Amino acid sequence: MEKLEITIRALCPNNCEDWLEYFDKVAFEDHGEWGACYCLEGYLDQETREKMTDPKERREKADEMIKAGEMKGYLAYSGNTVVGWCNANDREKYKYVTEMFQKVGYQTKDTAETKVKSIFCFLIAPKYRGRGIAKRLLDRVCEDAAKDGYFGVEAYPFSDKGLEYQYHGTSEMYERNGFEEMADLKYVKIMRKDL
Repeated sequence: MEKLEITIRALCPNNCEDWLEYFDKVAFEDHGEWGACYCLEGYLDQETREKMTDPKERREKADEMIKAGEMKGYLAYSGNTVVGWCNANDREKYKYVTEMFQKVGYQTKDTAETKVKSIFCFLIAPKYRGRGIAKRLLDRVCEDAAKDGYFGVEAYPFSDKGLEYQYHGTSEMYERNGFEEMADLKYVKIMRKDL
């Protein structure tokens, strides 16, 4: 297998069109039924998630959030082609995470001053999976989080390793990269790497 030259770039308004094209044409070419995702799940409260099912509406919302700097993350490029994506942002930006913590009664030990970066998902192009792109994205998230004054990086892999969709990343990947399990909420685990 040829070695891939990968460049990681932070998502910003300037590469929003690359991101949209990736989600429109590549990201779900093996699972068209997930094509309306547009990586909004983490950002929306449960009521909005249940109501906002139209792909066009979701695409417009994602476009708006990227251009406003509200959706953050990293794109992996091979040449000029996007081959991977990691949704990573301040933990407080993810309504899904806040709701999940409240629902199960999980109390974080962080204070209001503690900045925590959360990794919500990875999405690697089908033809590029198994080639270390998720790890490259993970490394970049952690490097930038340390530079930006975050106290830690958190992730939420599914507890059930048999699920076909492991878009939160796997607990094994996080463990190999210095994350520790903080809690098992039965549905997802909370993994943390202190910086």
